[in-house]
Amino acid sequence: MTQGVLLFFSCEPGGAEVLIPAIKLVEKETHYKVFVLGYGLGAERFAKKGVQCIAIEPVEKGDQALLDVYHPNLIITSATSLPERDMSEKHLWHNARRAGIPTMAFLDQWQNYAVRFSGVAGSERLAYLPDYINCINEIGRSDMTNEGIDGHRLLQFGQPYLSSLAQTAAKVDEGKVRQLLGIEPAQSLALFASEAIQEHYGRSRGYDQYDALKLFMELMSRSAGKIRPLVKLHPKDAPEGYERILNEYAALKPVIVRNEVSPVECLQVVDEVYGMSSIMLIEAFALGKKAVSIQPGLRVMDPMVLSRLGYIQRITSTTPVAQRERKPSPPPAFAFEFSFRERAFLNFIEETLKAKV
Repeated sequence: MTQGVLLFFSCEPGGAEVLIPAIKLVEKETHYKVFVLGYGLGAERFAKKGVQCIAIEPVEKGDQALLDVYHPNLIITSATSLPERDMSEKHLWHNARRAGIPTMAFLDQWQNYAVRFSGVAGSERLAYLPDYINCINEIGRSDMTNEGIDGHRLLQFGQPYLSSLAQTAAKVDEGKVRQLLGIEPAQSLALFASEAIQEHYGRSRGYDQYDALKLFMELMSRSAGKIRPLVKLHPKDAPEGYERILNEYAALKPVIVRNEVSPVECLQVVDEVYGMSSIMLIEAFALGKKAVSIQPGLRVMDPMVLSRLGYIQRITSTTPVAQRERKPSPPPAFAFEFSFRERAFLNFIEETLKAKV
């Protein structure tokens, strides 16, 4: 086995999630020296999932200090940060290229491809690219090449977090989760997975999270059954804007979920999952749950891959017509593949390190 040092990094919770199974696989199946770096919500997620993480500061462009300390032969990161909010992933790729160190980034989602690899300025579109990108599957490859990303960079290793989700979900104690949330054992539940749409995109999509939540609550209020709504906030969400809407539907006894339970625990106790373009819709789909994308007034290409390709229902009406009973379009004939190709990933690392060590 080739010897070498691997450095993993993420500062976002979704990015940490997609890397954790890959990190654990490398630690279990190889003798490589592994360092995991992060900060903020990414570091918190690593720690929560039992991954030893070294806390660092945001990475500056041109600062080679981390590379001098850890001497990595390969750097593997997430690709989840918006450039106007954090550039550490991009700076790591840039700094590593200057030092002759190969890099690879894992996508966690099928959206926002170009912005993941661009700088803040318009002239910096696709200015920050790692040597390799795990584009997950053929859908990701097609989308990314259409965005202008060179196909030779793209690898299809699947989505490690989604691939491990069913096993994680099977361990959830549903009774305990309901008890923590104060919900009766037999109560039917529908989940709304929120995102910080307004903060990141304004109204460029034609809606924000409050529009979608309002429509979700109206649909719940018109439901024939007695379904209690859960609203799962994103870790960066402030609850005040949501509470104003939920107060209008107090009779439904909505429950705001912050960090009391994990996303997979939420998914296991609900019957239906609604959202806009959240990864939780894909997680629900992977677990065999009913998933619906609510994007009222959508005026751009659908950013949710499952509804864009017809795997799940999409609601774009801005009025609460009787859409809960409408069936989605027939799904495509091919499966939505996301299984983590563990052996292919390990072989890639081995071959890359052979070329560098």
